[in-house]
Amino acid sequence: MAENEKTKTPYIEFGQRLQELRNQHKLTRAQLGEKCGVAQSTIVNYEKGTRIPFADTATKMAAVFGLTVEELLGITNSDIEMKKAEALDSLRNFYGKKGEDQARALLEGAGSLLAGGTLTREQQEDFILEMQKLFIIATEKNRAKQSSKKFDAPDKLIKSKEHLRKVEEIDKKLSDKNTYNSFLDENEFHD
Repeated sequence: MAENEKTKTPYIEFGQRLQELRNQHKLTRAQLGEKCGVAQSTIVNYEKGTRIPFADTATKMAAVFGLTVEELLGITNSDIEMKKAEALDSLRNFYGKKGEDQARALLEGAGSLLAGGTLTREQQEDFILEMQKLFIIATEKNRAKQSSKKFDAPDKLIKSKEHLRKVEEIDKKLSDKNTYNSFLDENEFHD
């Protein structure tokens, strides 16, 4: 598959597997969507390979087919794949398809870190959150350089504030996680 086509359909293997499973179980896209709580158009996007379901939908879908989530997704590290998908989806909402593609390239470039050998699962999740945060900060800094504040429309400033709130939300997740982990580390030696 050409590199350009791969970036357009990053989950093509999952899409093909889903379509085969749906056909084997004699379900229409609408029926599968109803059982999983998503629209028919979402099932179409899954089958095209442009998206994968988040954890709750993947769990429901796996149950419909009598599979584990890992079997459904065809992956060995489904939690990390879900975190990546959520981060990319969030970035797509902020920056559109181009932003999502740029972030996907960053994650794929760090593929060996996320392949399961170099970092622990927790470190991989933190890495994805940090990548998402840094991508937002870098994009906002670039936007600030590119446009004069004098000419910024109010809706751009509001959007910028939304992005900053997202960064604060990610920082809180990381902070809460680190506070919990440091508590565990401290108590580990006091048994």
